[in-house]
Amino acid sequence: GVTFFEAMDHVRAIEFAADGGHDDHAGPDDHAGHDHSGTDPHFFTDPVQMIMVVEALVDSLIANIDGLDAEAIKANGASYVEELETVNDELQSMFAALSSEQRVLVTNHQVFGYFALQYDFAVVGTVIPSSSTLDSTSAKELAELVEVIKENNVKAIFGDVASSDVLAQTLAAEVGDMKVVPLFTESLGATDTDAATYLGMLRANGKLISDSLSG
Repeated sequence: GVTFFEAMDHVRAIEFAADGGHDDHAGPDDHAGHDHSGTDPHFFTDPVQMIMVVEALVDSLIANIDGLDAEAIKANGASYVEELETVNDELQSMFAALSSEQRVLVTNHQVFGYFALQYDFAVVGTVIPSSSTLDSTSAKELAELVEVIKENNVKAIFGDVASSDVLAQTLAAEVGDMKVVPLFTESLGATDTDAATYLGMLRANGKLISDSLSG
């Protein structure tokens, strides 16, 4: 029969919201298969949200796909939920030493809304002022973001390993003494990296954020 993790392979778009690539033919409101005009699709940045996804997926697979070993699916689903709970605890511990003043994010685009709510961060600005990396930003918006960064003593701009960081680097140069830190937000890492799996991606991003903001 089909195992839980084999079934998960068929719904990676639900779990990861991206499979490592982007649709070059997508319109301005359709990035990586998602409509960014309404609901934020980046729930996968919060492992607690993913617990609900796994639980709902287990129920859906058992109810809708013939030939599955329901008990195995439930057991493997429960095991994965435990892993998500462990990662959540690890992230909470990583961020425990950060003060509220340090928990300030500027990102390449709007991807960390769920993450920020779960771990008490504030997203004070995005280089691209929407959740789509295909949108553009104006010189006026960049100038305003420079002021926001200075006012909030932001220590880093968080980009994405799969997207251009030209605007982020331009912004960092304008601010001065500012680093651009690439995160895994629209794709997993290569197979030989710590971010090669979803759980690994969460841990890798957490450490990068914690290390970058704690200095």
